[in-house]
Amino acid sequence: LLTLGQISPILSACVIVEQDGKVLLIDRSDGLGYTIPGGIVRYSETVEQCVLREAREETGYTVKIESIVGVYSDLKRDPRFRAASIAYKGAIVSGSVQASGEGKPCWRAPEDVFGHMAFDCEAMLKDYLSGQQCLS
Repeated sequence: LLTLGQISPILSACVIVEQDGKVLLIDRSDGLGYTIPGGIVRYSETVEQCVLREAREETGYTVKIESIVGVYSDLKRDPRFRAASIAYKGAIVSGSVQASGEGKPCWRAPEDVFGHMAFDCEAMLKDYLSGQQCLS
């Protein structure tokens, strides 16, 4: 975790799921706004396993990964700590909507949430919508 006296970045991952022109988001319980379902990769899991676990925990849905949207590592992408994130495109396989301690899952049109998203989720969503892959 420490590299030459500095804490290494935390790795996170998220999944963008679109259905009928709306995107699956989390309306965060801490009031920071909307985020894409995802979270921090645990030591004992792959990045892809993290995405599947976090999507299920935060939304109630089982998803499948379809492609990569991008890698995001701007030094100020998350004000809480130094983090890098990998965003994926996914689709729902099964399940039903279920809230978690993170917040309430919801389906929103992208234009309705721009300006109300936490961290760099808006950049991720815009890259996804434009079909542009981000390699930070």
